[in-house]
Amino acid sequence: MAAASFTIFWMQIKIETHSLLFCSLGAVGGMVFGLEVVDKAFDAHEKKLGFVCIWFTFAFALYLLNREHERRTFDEIQKFGVWQAVILTVMGFIGGVFTSLAGSGVDICSFSVLTLLFRVSEKVATPTSIVLMAINASVGFYYRAMMTDIGIEDDAWGYLIV
Repeated sequence: MAAASFTIFWMQIKIETHSLLFCSLGAVGGMVFGLEVVDKAFDAHEKKLGFVCIWFTFAFALYLLNREHERRTFDEIQKFGVWQAVILTVMGFIGGVFTSLAGSGVDICSFSVLTLLFRVSEKVATPTSIVLMAINASVGFYYRAMMTDIGIEDDAWGYLIV
């Protein structure tokens, strides 16, 4: 995702910067909370089931989105204010918790809120969610490597180098 994010910035593809900022802030807190508190409360099977539920919710959101063929979309959140920032931060936190459990979450939460609630175009929401994935994965990798006793497996270090 880091390489894809670099390409997005290099090619100057439009992203929703408010979502990037506020979802990232919420996701950092959610990632730490998820790794320290929530992760210990679930076993591997429950985490896998949660991952499936997250993806089913995402698929359902896309279904709802694509039912309306002539809906009006925007390249950014219209009339951005405090309540939009709060919603993005809360969704970032929830997505950060999901990411700490399943490896993916903030991207799905952000994409769903951007497209369904704020009517941002999928052409803008998709690259935004990719950049969010890269940021959240980097934060999670760093936190787990430096701040926890669990650490990172050797294979994961190999993937990071590539």
